[in-house]
Formats: sequence, C-alpha cells, structure tokens
Amino acid sequence: MSNIVEFRLPDRFENEADIEDIVTLTDLLCVMMAQPDADTALVGMHRVMLIISDHAHALRERLYGSKP
Repeated sequence: MSNIVEFRLPDRFENEADIEDIVTLTDLLCVMMAQPDADTALVGMHRVMLIISDHAHALRERLYGSKP
C-alpha cells in the first residue's frame, strides 16, 4: 500500500475494505479529473490509479485464487 492514503478499517473484512478503498479512490480520481487544472494533477492521478489497481488485483487474487 502506498504512503499516500490508508483507508483500511479494522472492523471490516479485508475484501470489504478493499472494495470500499477502490470505490473511494475511484471517486477521488473522478474529482481530480474534473478540476480545471487537471493537467497539473497527472502525477497524483497516476499514483491514485496505481493504488486502485493494486487493490483490485489483490481483491481478485483473494476471491478467485491465481490470476485468470
């Protein structure tokens, strides 16, 4: 997990926490992209996308085992 954000909640199962993280981070990315200065936020958007990707891959691996 990146040092940028930490959304893990101890009272949730790991899968549920990853799902919530993915939804929250995707919403954050949508807000970042809607800003008038979105071009200057590309580095931040790229970092958020990598975090979302990491969560999604980890969730898929836990739910389905190895990669399809």
